[in-house]
Amino acid sequence: MTEISREYAPALLLEMIPEAAEHIAELYEMPAEEAVKTEHPTVDTFDLLGDALARPIIVPELRAQTPDADLLRRCFDYTELLLASPSLLLREAAYFQILEALLGENVPYAKAFPYMRSRTRQRALRMLDGYDVERPEGFES
Repeated sequence: MTEISREYAPALLLEMIPEAAEHIAELYEMPAEEAVKTEHPTVDTFDLLGDALARPIIVPELRAQTPDADLLRRCFDYTELLLASPSLLLREAAYFQILEALLGENVPYAKAFPYMRSRTRQRALRMLDGYDVERPEGFES
């Protein structure tokens, strides 16, 4: 995996997770391809990750009886890139909008762990510990 810059993060989201296109278009009231252009000033990373990725894609997949493994893997690969970024904004947005969404009501957060890479998994485990939430089976201290 390579480092991701803040400017390229929205376009990479659309590239890695094309399923987010309709949510991006709805959020910014324009075609997703236009909204994520690097020169577009209106894209807010926190809104993008929360309203175009975590809530409409990741959370419903985790709630699904049979989640789309490929989609969740791509979502958490993207999350891993954000958490490895030199940009504090990207790291914080990934934490607050993606990882904390796992703690939402009726979200089976433990289902997310098999799709996570190491950095994301470690950050998620620290988050669970910080909120005094039980770790998933197999990830006990």
